[in-house]
Amino acid sequence: MTEDDWMDDEGWADDWAVADADDSSLTAQEGWVAPTSRPDGEQRYEEWLEETDGDDDWVELRTPMSGRRRALLGLGVVVVVLVVALGAGYLWVQGQIDPGGDPGAEVEIEIVAGSTTEDIGEVLADNDIITSSLVWNYWTRFGDKGPFQAGLYVFQQNSSFDGAVAVLDGGPRPPENDRVTIPEGLTVAEIIPRLADPETGLDRWSVEALDAALNSGEIRSQFQPADQSSMEGMLLPETYDIEEETDERTFLRRLVTQLDSTLLELEVEAKAAALGVSPYEIVIIASLIEEEARVPGDRTKISRVIHNRLEQGIPLGIDATNRYEAEIAGRSRDDIDFDSDSPYNTRRVQGLPPTPIAAAGRASIDAALNPEPGEWLFYVLADAEGNHFFAETNAEFLRAKQECIRLDLGCG
Repeated sequence: MTEDDWMDDEGWADDWAVADADDSSLTAQEGWVAPTSRPDGEQRYEEWLEETDGDDDWVELRTPMSGRRRALLGLGVVVVVLVVALGAGYLWVQGQIDPGGDPGAEVEIEIVAGSTTEDIGEVLADNDIITSSLVWNYWTRFGDKGPFQAGLYVFQQNSSFDGAVAVLDGGPRPPENDRVTIPEGLTVAEIIPRLADPETGLDRWSVEALDAALNSGEIRSQFQPADQSSMEGMLLPETYDIEEETDERTFLRRLVTQLDSTLLELEVEAKAAALGVSPYEIVIIASLIEEEARVPGDRTKISRVIHNRLEQGIPLGIDATNRYEAEIAGRSRDDIDFDSDSPYNTRRVQGLPPTPIAAAGRASIDAALNPEPGEWLFYVLADAEGNHFFAETNAEFLRAKQECIRLDLGCG
């Protein structure tokens, strides 16, 4: 059989196939053409692929792709490429928005006045806070982020956009303030030069201005008696943050106001009245406790000894008041005159000294208002750590004093 016997006039072949023409038991199968039958299909002979596979009676044909199928296949490829590209782009953008991993080092950034959200993105990217200012611009624009305040901020490198915005939404850090600490137990004569010392106070303050403000009569505690001009004990010892524009007068007024606020918070008026003393006398007692107590646990017991002696009319016998008298008299604090008629000589003069003898902290004020219950009238150092032995009788006190002398604790 020749080619003309099974091809039509247009050169098309049938896409049916059967086996050898002599084998009539085999039926037509898709994809095969019988050499003995005239083809009626739409496949060109030129495009057939012949695979003998050792049997010349079989011919395999592959259907060629039509123009429409080619177009659909091309469109499918384009769609797949676009989907892959979009997926990769989305993952990249997400990696810029949230880079993952641990946050890096802290960086202080100043956002200058007038900065736009785009300007902020550039600053953050330049300092490795965020990864891309370009993505930031679109993200903040479509997410309606900003505007943000100018000022100092602390960011962490390798932050997510959400993390950076959270810092910006929190507002800038407050400007750095100067900080001054007044320790407990200092006198006015010790506090004033400390405040004017550049190492412990402020170099813009002077002793002269501080003295003038304190002695002006304009700064007073509401609990000071009308006839009492001394500011001893009226400056509450604490750590204070000081703004740049604060002057000496303003700061000293703040110390006194802080003392009054503390006294009111501790219910000074009601508790002082219950103890039979005035609020100002509570401040005096607190200053004695501040000077005498060496460990926190002794404060309330020393307070009780003072209150018991006041109630019984026994001189306090607190040597710290004598040391204060020596200081205000211009002598060394160790140059104590126990025979003096000074109201600060509590070995001879009954009752409290006329003023506090130091700046008492909150803990000593609280102890003065809340003495521990007990009948103690004496106390003496018991060990090198500063703990005291408390006694109800003079005999107990004398025995404890001998032990103090034996231990060389300074009781001689």
